Amino acid sequence: MSQYVLGFDKIRKEDVAIAGGKGANLGEMTAARIPVPGGVVISADAYELYMKHNNINVLDYYKADRSRSLEELRTSIRNGSFPDSLQEEIVEAYNSIGHPVAVRSSATAEDLEDASFAGQQETYLNVDGAMMLLQSIKDCYASLWGDRAVSYRINSGYDSDSVKLAVVIQEMVNSDISGVMFTSDPSGDADNVHINASYGLGEAIVSGIVSPDEYITDRYGCIKCQHIGDKKDQIVYSLESHGTCRIPVPDNMRTRKVMSDEQVSRLVAEGLNIEKHYGHPMDIEWAFKDDKIYILQARAITTISKCSEKKFTDADFEGLPVTKPAKGKMRENILFNLEKTPTPYYPLDHDFGGFVGQQKEILFDQIGLKFGDGLYPIDDNGITRLPSNKIKITKGIFSLPRYWKMICDIDNNITKSEESLKACTQAFHKEKELRPATVKELGLALERMHDLIGKTVYDRFLYALFPNAIESMKVTKVLKKIDKNLNSFDVLEGLSYITADINRELSLLAAYINSDPEMAAYVDSHSYEEIVIRYSELGTKLSTFMVNYDSKSDYNCYCFAAKTWREDKERFISVLRPMVKSGAGVATLEEGEKSFGKLMNKVKASVSASKYADFEKRVKAVRHYHYIREASQYLWESEFEYCRKLLDDLCKAMPAQRQDLLMLFADELYDACRKESLDDYEDIIERRKAKRPLAEAYFVRSMERALSTDSDDIVGIAGSTGQATGKVCIVNSPAEFNKLCKGDILVCTYTDPEWTPLFTLAAGVVVDTGGTLSHAAIVAREYNIPAVLATGDATSKLKDGDKVMVDGTSGKVVKI
Repeated sequence: MSQYVLGFDKIRKEDVAIAGGKGANLGEMTAARIPVPGGVVISADAYELYMKHNNINVLDYYKADRSRSLEELRTSIRNGSFPDSLQEEIVEAYNSIGHPVAVRSSATAEDLEDASFAGQQETYLNVDGAMMLLQSIKDCYASLWGDRAVSYRINSGYDSDSVKLAVVIQEMVNSDISGVMFTSDPSGDADNVHINASYGLGEAIVSGIVSPDEYITDRYGCIKCQHIGDKKDQIVYSLESHGTCRIPVPDNMRTRKVMSDEQVSRLVAEGLNIEKHYGHPMDIEWAFKDDKIYILQARAITTISKCSEKKFTDADFEGLPVTKPAKGKMRENILFNLEKTPTPYYPLDHDFGGFVGQQKEILFDQIGLKFGDGLYPIDDNGITRLPSNKIKITKGIFSLPRYWKMICDIDNNITKSEESLKACTQAFHKEKELRPATVKELGLALERMHDLIGKTVYDRFLYALFPNAIESMKVTKVLKKIDKNLNSFDVLEGLSYITADINRELSLLAAYINSDPEMAAYVDSHSYEEIVIRYSELGTKLSTFMVNYDSKSDYNCYCFAAKTWREDKERFISVLRPMVKSGAGVATLEEGEKSFGKLMNKVKASVSASKYADFEKRVKAVRHYHYIREASQYLWESEFEYCRKLLDDLCKAMPAQRQDLLMLFADELYDACRKESLDDYEDIIERRKAKRPLAEAYFVRSMERALSTDSDDIVGIAGSTGQATGKVCIVNSPAEFNKLCKGDILVCTYTDPEWTPLFTLAAGVVVDTGGTLSHAAIVAREYNIPAVLATGDATSKLKDGDKVMVDGTSGKVVKI
């Protein structure tokens, strides 16, 4: 392709002068891995070439009587011809994408942040055939000089004489449903998302010929209110004349909701991902085909009234605990927990996802250390607050010697942890075989799964994590005498556990992909579905990988808010891409075993035989405990995934909306299932839904106040020693993984095992949350790069491109 015809992958949002506003946004979203139908842009330079080739000078027409001269100008444009070379390029590009196509105008003064220009130029749908395509492009050129478009530009203060037009040629989506989404409600609470939806093509809504469904949601995709529109007609492809036609919607479909709650939730998540990428609220045209989301257009919202934004004041928070700045260990604890739980729990997720952390609290209680208000205090309105960290000593303290003896019994812990993991895994498989179907059965299944999650995690703490804390300290003490840079994490080399196995398999996949540069380029810019269709052998390898590891999720302490790779394959591809990009391999299991052997020989040569025997036994324990830590986490992630399925099945069986069930605590949900009705909880659900925006605002306010400092310095916890200098790259989510380049300093709010491939690219890591035992610290040490964790606010104090020095030894980050 040339300067006249550009693929979406060659365009970014800064290229408005070349691709017009619409084309620039489509290119930007394609680069951000947003599900945009493929296509090309006929550049603004091509428009100039066309006008010059046909000797059309806009000023010759524009200076005369406007209404008459604009019509003559449009006629001249429609009757013109393309230069042969340009026409060949356009037709060749058209033949390279799927048919039929949409042909959309994209003016160089369009979709800007202060004016949308929506609907001022023409769009042609269901265009099929080269001749129809070329005429549609001419019609788009002519529409730049429509009376309405010229008037709009004049009223908006844009120079009509200098405006040019690019044309988007994009694969058509024969949508089942479609519509428009505002990621910030321009006519109500700015914290809400506003969706209009109808059947068929989105033209029905955009042109105003139907009364669509309307959904107002919170920023988690939970519907706060909805209006079922009349939806009398829909726009569909015309089989006779190409283009589109208007047909009636069957009566039984008109009164039905167009979108399921799950589709609404997915669409909101995609919209907020786009808003996050652009940094401001967006007006998005979208479509669903075969339950897959497609983003057709996106532009900045230009009509949000500042007075419509909901602002919470001190009066709103009256009666809620006042948060004070946290210091020392309390601050570290907040940041460690914030890595696991960066958003406030819904009540049901508090009782399922939060049940993981509560197992540690239960164990502490059994040894006489009772946390006053728990690790995750939440009130009856569903409002989470920070724990007081007050600890009360109870009579359980007398059982401490017994527990201490148990925690230090390596042989018993290895046996018990292995038995528990096996038993919980078998119990989980049996649960899945039961296939509950009725409301009562599903409620009982969720209750059993809740208990199983508790046992999975409780035994993990009792037989692995608590013992590991003791043995790791003893192993580190020995290693420090030999080399001050060593610690217990160094004895994990050559160990087969779920995260390490995933990384090794990802490395093999990346090496296979990089063996074919064309394949690597394709993986970098296409979806999972497109990749497996294009490259069948790679598809087989990816399928094999997913069979073994597809229950890996994003947030492992959220049950109902999380998603696994099986549920979101595009996130998996986002994880794979940095590994492909870096070209750096991960040590094989055999290489790791050799390094581990060398380390052990080094210790053996430095201590007595008896001390080495003791050390060897403790190392065996540390390695086993780490294996159990990883395997049990993967198990509960799988258990969480099954709970999500049960909840979705329950929504259908009751029937009920998912967001309503999320507003119930577990015991309330079980009771509703026994009664097969939500009647007793309708008022409670509505009250908590109404309080949800306050809950979110209070959580943010609490964190800001707890972590606030008077200093501009960026100081945290030393997670991995060493120093590195580089440019800052802020990564907010897996969707932005591809931003990171080799040698950048990765700056982020949190990490989890899914982020590991980024450590093959980063020169250093800076994280707002976490601690010395968190994922980022462990992996940074494994890759021998410096890391500073628990900074609290590095993502707000730094910006992309800043040059910094990361000192992982002192825990400081310095701008240079």
